[in-house]
Amino acid sequence: MQIQVLARAEKGRVLILPLRGAETLFEGHLRLKDTPKGPRPRKFLVKKDGDEKYLQPEDLIRLLRKADAIYVARGDPAMEEEFVEFLEGYQLSFRKVSICQLCLSEKRKFTPLDKGAVRFKGGLICERCATEELKREADFRHLGRAAKLHLARVLFKRRNLDDVLSLLALDRIDSALTKFDEIPAEKDEDPMPVEALDLPAQFKSFLLNRTKTLLPVQAKAVAGGLLEGRNLLVISATATGKSLVGEMAGIKNFLSGKGKLLFLVPLVALANQKYDQLSLYRDLGAKASIRVGVSRIKLGKGKSFRQDLHSEIIVGTYEGVDQLLRTGRDLGKVGTVVIDEVHMLEEKERGHRLSGLIARLRFSFPTAQFIYLSATVGNPKTLSEQLGADLIDYHVRPVPIERHLIFAEPRDKRGLLRRLVKEAASKTSSTGYKGQTIIFTNSRKNCNSLSMAIPNSAAYHAGMQYDQRRKVELLFGRADIDAVVTTAALAAGVDFPASQVIFDSLAMGIEWLSVHEFNQMLGRAGRPGYHDRGIVYLLPEPGKKYQGGKGESEDEVALRLLRGKMEDVLPEYEEEEQQEEVLANAVVARSMDELARLHHLTIGLDDLRSNLAALIDADLVRGIAPTRIGRAAAAHFLTPEEVVVIRKGLAEDGDPLEVAVDLEIFSDLYLKAADRISMKLRMQVSSRAFHGSVMDLLSGEDLTNLDPKLREELLNFAKEFTRCGCKDAPYCGCPERKASLKILELRAGGASPGRIIQEFTENYGIYAYTGDLINYLDAVVRRLEAIEEMARVLGKKETAKEAKRIRERIEG
Repeated sequence: MQIQVLARAEKGRVLILPLRGAETLFEGHLRLKDTPKGPRPRKFLVKKDGDEKYLQPEDLIRLLRKADAIYVARGDPAMEEEFVEFLEGYQLSFRKVSICQLCLSEKRKFTPLDKGAVRFKGGLICERCATEELKREADFRHLGRAAKLHLARVLFKRRNLDDVLSLLALDRIDSALTKFDEIPAEKDEDPMPVEALDLPAQFKSFLLNRTKTLLPVQAKAVAGGLLEGRNLLVISATATGKSLVGEMAGIKNFLSGKGKLLFLVPLVALANQKYDQLSLYRDLGAKASIRVGVSRIKLGKGKSFRQDLHSEIIVGTYEGVDQLLRTGRDLGKVGTVVIDEVHMLEEKERGHRLSGLIARLRFSFPTAQFIYLSATVGNPKTLSEQLGADLIDYHVRPVPIERHLIFAEPRDKRGLLRRLVKEAASKTSSTGYKGQTIIFTNSRKNCNSLSMAIPNSAAYHAGMQYDQRRKVELLFGRADIDAVVTTAALAAGVDFPASQVIFDSLAMGIEWLSVHEFNQMLGRAGRPGYHDRGIVYLLPEPGKKYQGGKGESEDEVALRLLRGKMEDVLPEYEEEEQQEEVLANAVVARSMDELARLHHLTIGLDDLRSNLAALIDADLVRGIAPTRIGRAAAAHFLTPEEVVVIRKGLAEDGDPLEVAVDLEIFSDLYLKAADRISMKLRMQVSSRAFHGSVMDLLSGEDLTNLDPKLREELLNFAKEFTRCGCKDAPYCGCPERKASLKILELRAGGASPGRIIQEFTENYGIYAYTGDLINYLDAVVRRLEAIEEMARVLGKKETAKEAKRIRERIEG
């Protein structure tokens, strides 16, 4: 077999590798000396199988003359020049080549480089070595398979391993490296002028003050029959102008005498904002009111909202308006119903209620025009057929979005977030708007912590009171703050005009985001008229997993979401949920035929007769008519199971407050010193006060190493809430019940939410968010109202009076 010799100049010597095929015969080191005839061999050291020996210089010359080819790899320039002069002096032909430096130095292997060479540490290496180096670093950082493949693609595109490793170390942020893809803006289309629309003159004049032309999705809706009264399902990305589609139909129908506009949204925060927006139509004679189940907890003077059902526009949450239907309230003549975020039919806890609400509205107002709005769904055609609507499916955005991916360790996150927020705020769009950022994280604790770590930012989550959230909305709207840090749970909520969206976490609670949720959130980057483009950053933590996360790590989830296909909206509801909707339908229906029609209109329901039979067995329905208990249950959104709980409690002459707690416990209590305890005891303790790790701590761990004050708080907490006779204590639910009763007793005694939180913090080292506590108190008030009504139906007059008395004291 032929022998080839590879030579590479090093400092003071030349590496000589004789190769027979893929086999390296030995490793030689040549030192040269200057002579009158030029460079000549001085010493030739050979290493093989751990042995070293010097050969005569003549042996080297014979080897070189015998070789079929001599390759000179790039090395130390001065030594390389001297070696070339040596070869030429002996009339030995050679060829200069580029070889992989890592193959040579680590494997003593000759790997010629071609166009696939990768730059690394000032030299060039082969793709295989570059891939191995990258894999070594990725393994060190616990990256999953999908993340490794993504980085390999980045490497082969960039051909610079230093840059990719620098990105992993977050030494610098190169947008060309971090950019995953771009969602382009739409191509230029013939704009539809507002002037040409078939609208009443005063409404057209009103719209012309806002815009001269419609956005593409609005134009498509008009072309699809929006102004002719067609029912439409409008699918289009966030911030593409869907809301105006509903408004155009609603205001035209009102001005044409067809009836009022109902505009329904999933969250109170979004309803408040939509109420402010639609209140502008008062200049056209359309007064707006709101139905959101306003808090019953008196906290002093708050913002007043118009709630008149005779208003021409009613903005409401799904439950706020459904409660009117369930109690037989007269909504008057309705010309248009707009259902925003209709994909929430798939939502686990509330989807069945939205499905029932849509059915009851379609049944009650058969001549009304229905407009359904959603950012994206996987099966739009099927959903439009189920809703009885024509489909307007518009995929293209008016503003392009760049999506970037950075794998970030927890210790690096905050510094990275500060850099990204600062960079966005330093830029101004062509329309004069400063860049602003929404940061999504997975917990309220992180919201507060990150907002304190990022200059000129604010937290925004459901644990805050309304006036606190409203203040953040105003500050952001005026560009007085650079960033808002919020939870994924509010992703479908208030509309912040941000240029940039950052995912600090890809989870909602401890569950990974769905593709739909993810796209809904990232779609908030880039607003037409505000920004030239939207920027989205995902910052997954390598190797991070959640209990409910199906074994995937966050870096793997990031790639799945970026490449994911939108999920279908295919509602399937549990028996209890189905029975709740059948009961609510029975309140509206006046005959079996009408109930069957309502059942058919309610997406996600199974057999009517089996559901009806279960309600009859529960004494909630007789024939098809709800009993008095059934009507009370429907009015208060009670499931059949919850009715059983109340009836049992009333039959045993139970305390109404205890019955209310059987229905509604408060579990949003947090251990203030969780991090300190974890460090001190060298065990992971959750910040959630009723988590298993905290229960373990209170029931068996030695607390003597903790600070006296902290130890006293934990012992107080254990003594007050975890002592019971249950076999499974303290995992029996009693701690949650006792804490809930303690909260309600304090409130009934006149304590404000702030004072209740202070009491828990001082005595037990436990805290809660004010907004969460107010929401809980409000929920208990509504439970007591249901208990009060059911007690009257069952002839428990004294219990009804007691429930009313406690309710009024909790209301304040």
